[in-house]
Amino acid sequence: MLRTSHLIPSARRARGFTLLEVLVVILMVGLLASTLTLAQSDHGPQHAKREAERLRSLLGLLREDAMLERQELGVRIEPDGYTVHRLDADGRWLPASDYRPQQLPDSLRLHLELGEQAPGLGAPVPGPGPQLLVLSSDELTPFSLQIEVRGRPVLELSSDGLEEVRVEPL
Repeated sequence: MLRTSHLIPSARRARGFTLLEVLVVILMVGLLASTLTLAQSDHGPQHAKREAERLRSLLGLLREDAMLERQELGVRIEPDGYTVHRLDADGRWLPASDYRPQQLPDSLRLHLELGEQAPGLGAPVPGPGPQLLVLSSDELTPFSLQIEVRGRPVLELSSDGLEEVRVEPL
C-alpha cells in the first residue's frame, strides 16, 4: 500500500514563492532597470556646455599667454577635437608641449567658420597648422565655432577678434 505521508511534505514545498523571495526579485528588477536608464540617459548637451566652457577658458588663457610671453600661438580645430600650436623661431607651427590635445566625446563635433580677418592677423595658415591665431598683440582670428551633439548644433562660440569669446545657445 502507498504511504501518503511522503507526498505531503513535497506538496507543501510546491505551493509557490514566499513573500520575501518575490520582494527580492522585484528589488533586483528595479535596480537593473534604473541602472540601464542611467546608462542610456543623454548627457550630450551637458558635455557640449562643458567643452564650450573649456574651449572659451583655453582661448582666454592663450591670449594672456601670448601677450606675457610675446609668443604667437594658434589652435587647430578638427571635427573631433583641437590642438594648441606655437610658432617657433623658424616660423613653423609646432604642437605646444604646454597644452595637451583635446579629444571630444563621440557624440560631439566641432564646426568652424572663420570670419573676416582683423588688421594685422593675416590669413590663417593652410595645411596642418592652426586656423585660429592668437597673437601677442592680444588679437584673435575672428571665428564662429558650433558645437554639435549628434549632428544637431546646440552651442556657438564666437569672437570678433578683439572682444572676449562668447558662448551662446542655438
